[in-house]
Amino acid sequence: MRQVFKALVTTSATFAFTVGLAACGGSGDSNSTPNSPGNSNPDFTRLSPALTEDGLAIYGDLSVDVNTSAGFVVLADNGASLTNIAWQQTAGPTVTLLSSQSQAIGFDVPEAGDYSFTVTATTSTGDTRSASVSLTANGNSTDDIVNLRLDHMATERGRISIRVDSPANKIITATQWTQLAGPEPDEITYQEDSTNGPFRSAFMEAPEVSRDEVMAFRVTATFDDGATASDDVLIGVKEASIANNGIFTGIDMYVTTDLRPFNQTSPYADALQACVYNNTVENSCDFDTLPLIGMETMSPSIDTILDRTLVSHHWMGERFREFLTQSAAAEDIIKLLRGVTAIVISYDVRPSFYWVRTGAIYLDARNFWRTPEERDTLNTIPDYRSGFGNELQFGIYWRYVKDGEYYYPQSSLPASSRQSKSFVQLEASLAWLMYHELAHANDFFPPASWASISSSSDPLSHFQRFGAQSSIMSANYPLQSTLLEGLAEVSFGGEEATTAQKNTTPSQVADAFSADIAPTYYAYYTEREDYAMMFEQFMMLYRMNVSADVAVIGRVNNNDALVTWGQRHRINQDTLQARTAFTVERILPELNVTSIQAELPDVIQMPSGQSWFDLVQLEGEGGKRETTAVSSKATAVRPPLRIPQFERHLH
Repeated sequence: MRQVFKALVTTSATFAFTVGLAACGGSGDSNSTPNSPGNSNPDFTRLSPALTEDGLAIYGDLSVDVNTSAGFVVLADNGASLTNIAWQQTAGPTVTLLSSQSQAIGFDVPEAGDYSFTVTATTSTGDTRSASVSLTANGNSTDDIVNLRLDHMATERGRISIRVDSPANKIITATQWTQLAGPEPDEITYQEDSTNGPFRSAFMEAPEVSRDEVMAFRVTATFDDGATASDDVLIGVKEASIANNGIFTGIDMYVTTDLRPFNQTSPYADALQACVYNNTVENSCDFDTLPLIGMETMSPSIDTILDRTLVSHHWMGERFREFLTQSAAAEDIIKLLRGVTAIVISYDVRPSFYWVRTGAIYLDARNFWRTPEERDTLNTIPDYRSGFGNELQFGIYWRYVKDGEYYYPQSSLPASSRQSKSFVQLEASLAWLMYHELAHANDFFPPASWASISSSSDPLSHFQRFGAQSSIMSANYPLQSTLLEGLAEVSFGGEEATTAQKNTTPSQVADAFSADIAPTYYAYYTEREDYAMMFEQFMMLYRMNVSADVAVIGRVNNNDALVTWGQRHRINQDTLQARTAFTVERILPELNVTSIQAELPDVIQMPSGQSWFDLVQLEGEGGKRETTAVSSKATAVRPPLRIPQFERHLH
């Protein structure tokens, strides 16, 4: 499977094949009835609906405590499929419904009172049905409550994740998870939260079903004072049409059926739905059906871009519009988007990637959230490669720094703290990612090619015929270290480390890396990533005035993260300038790269033997471009060390 990706997919942090979906708290009725015949698993217990009206069955608790989480799932009472869902709150204190077009909604209950909602849906026979439901929130003065978030809809075999928090920030010392009803997943895994207690998240793959179903789960948490609290969550499971050899299903990726065009009246709405991200598409759509944006216009507007955008939640498109309107990177990003057929932003994309099979970029929505409610809708499955390379004695870490402070990754924002992010933080989360993924797109489809691409061709066949620019770059400016190429297969590809690789010291790695011409360790994994990393770091330094740090740090008896070797602004080192110019000139030919390189800051060497965390501000900072120095001590919470594979996708 990994070889399939190397041939067809390019990413900025690999595909996660484990399944998960963000489900934050909610309410579920534990009353149940035996499952009726004809289902994929006749042994499970089906949840009883809270009410049935006009052919619709609504599931969920009708009475909850204030400050807990609640939710509802709507199904057809005869098991048929539903489409065109629309939830609306009709009474009570206002709550945020960020999944109002899904069969499931989830929300926190802010105050006591009665809350009412209506839902309309279209049945498989084309009839429009509607139902109303109300819940009562009871006053609750105790801090002994938990939120299990978020009630939501998952597609069969799709990713699910649910997470428990204490709204009073009490310390959870133990959790007990129970499935109350519904078809059982094959396996559930749990993950501790290093900031506040054990087993705060559960991850699973939605079971296969023969009709839409509802799963109900409960968590009982024990606090450090001995008190306990419970909360329930509902996960609707959508029966879906699935092709065995689909573009995505063929690589064991089962995607949400809740995806929709951000602009419902887009002239490409149907093509986006059919060609880009679903469980039935088996072949690349031709450019006559879904062309590159650059094949139609060299000056796209933001609305042009949004006409090519698919989202799982409407707020994601709004945040994308915000970024394209306000970011210092926006002018570049809009130009670079000419090299794609579509943009997908979804809760179940984790992490982000570009795929030449469709010509689209797929963006992890965790880079887009600004409010805790938006964050609640996201998948939280960890990167499945987190354990890769653990037997090696070194890590090659990275970060972005601006004005003497961390730029990305940002200081920890635990989900339990319910904090919001500023636009500056949103921009920091997105700018590097967009430069990276769009470098991949413009590697396969550079601006010089758009006018000559045949509309009867398709993204994959065009690539197979003409290749990629990164292959030319690699031939002209090849990396030299076979040592690091082999180690990269361990760190990013999951290959088993040999004895010699396990014995490789940080000093040996530093000597090999510093003598070569790669911008990052990840560049050794594939020439595609080498190409994209050069463009990303160049643009972050040039356009955003953000510096990239890279350092070799030993993992053995090195709790203070003392640096063996490190650099800032490596992208502008004289030995890398020619290959960087080759790359940038082909991706953004509008730029005078040689002139820009002459004005970029000089490389700064990190002093060895000092802590990575104490080197956010470096002596000699400023170079050719002045910066404002701010002590790194100002950041009370240290952002984590980042090994590239935690944030980058693989081919």
